Amino acid sequence: MLRIKSDTSTRDQKYVALKSVTIVSKIRSFGADVSITQLFRNDENQPIEAVYCFPIEENAAIYSFVAKIDDREIRAQLKEKIQAQQEYIQALQQGHGAYLMEQDEKSQDIFIINVGALLPGKECQIQIMYVTELDLISQNKIRFVVPTTIAPRYNPSVGGISSPAGTQTKYVQSASYT
Repeated sequence: MLRIKSDTSTRDQKYVALKSVTIVSKIRSFGADVSITQLFRNDENQPIEAVYCFPIEENAAIYSFVAKIDDREIRAQLKEKIQAQQEYIQALQQGHGAYLMEQDEKSQDIFIINVGALLPGKECQIQIMYVTELDLISQNKIRFVVPTTIAPRYNPSVGGISSPAGTQTKYVQSASYT
């Protein structure tokens, strides 16, 4: 689900290696507090912009987004969409690192994260925290689901996500990590 666009003449897009995924959840009554931490690494020879598309439960509410690179921890600030996109683009144009998370315009349960100017050899840890209601499936059973792929209903053949900075990228509906 994560593709990169490096500034090369071939405009090839490659995968950023997903090094690890950690999911921690606390379930209380009919709710869950979920933390998803993913670690990515730029194995390219130049800085890249990573564009990451991920699903969450339809009734979930994200309350935290943190990016960690080296010894820096960047916590998200809530801003109007256009203002956030403009600030992201300006930061990239000035050669700074920048991070943007926004809800997909076509779907309420898909989010897009942009990590700009990830330097060669660097790792980026992304942590997303959200709360969600659990489904009551019978008198004494509830269901807890962590979505891991984007369902084909969003585009049965090939899907695409874009960056405010101009990166056009395709996502994979499934990938094996063995």
